[in-house]
Amino acid sequence: MKLMLLPALFLAAGASGPALANAKLAEAKQCMQCHAVDKHVIGPSFRDIKAVYKRMKSPERKLVDVIRMGSSANLGPHWGTARMPDGSERPQINQREARQLARWILS
Repeated sequence: MKLMLLPALFLAAGASGPALANAKLAEAKQCMQCHAVDKHVIGPSFRDIKAVYKRMKSPERKLVDVIRMGSSANLGPHWGTARMPDGSERPQINQREARQLARWILS
């Protein structure tokens, strides 16, 4: 019985590892000051972002650009009148980090 539980624990840890890591990245890059996973804060929830971007062509690429450039990317919809800041007003997000965040949001 104990031998059967060990692989299950590794699988469970592996499944939550990337999600947890990307939530920490979103926190470190100050995304969570304006966004939440499931509710509107200043900006839309990640769930709402996913719903809109999943209907687009090349959703990951477009979301990566918006994550890196803010509202100035003009590549996707923006909610309300709130403006997503660019890299001069928040921590810099490199291409790899933006891709990680986009994949997390779209997953």
